[in-house]
Amino acid sequence: RAPITVQVVEGDGNVKTIQALAGENLRRLLQRKSIQLYNRKTKRFDMPYATGDCAGEGLCGTCLVKVEQGMDLLSPKDSLETMITKGRPLSWRASCRTWVGPGNQVGTLRLQTQPQTGCDDEID
Repeated sequence: RAPITVQVVEGDGNVKTIQALAGENLRRLLQRKSIQLYNRKTKRFDMPYATGDCAGEGLCGTCLVKVEQGMDLLSPKDSLETMITKGRPLSWRASCRTWVGPGNQVGTLRLQTQPQTGCDDEID
């Protein structure tokens, strides 16, 4: 499988560079590499008065990332992810519904975790 370099800008501005292989799920990759993906105060898509994650089931919308570079290195949005990200910037992806390297292409992906932290309507 093709190698993909993933540069992750975390909430504190720190940039971590990790390696992925084409076909990996983005949420699982970030968790395996100990990247802080979730802000516990983020409102859930499926339960607006609750916070926290749904364990990767594609129900809550709390695992969002902002893609700064390399959108072409990610799988297209499916109907569930389209619903989760409706009304949000086009650069935001639900990491649980996103796979890196479709088509087995090599490249560099740069993303920011917890983009919703700066948005009052996203945080409880």
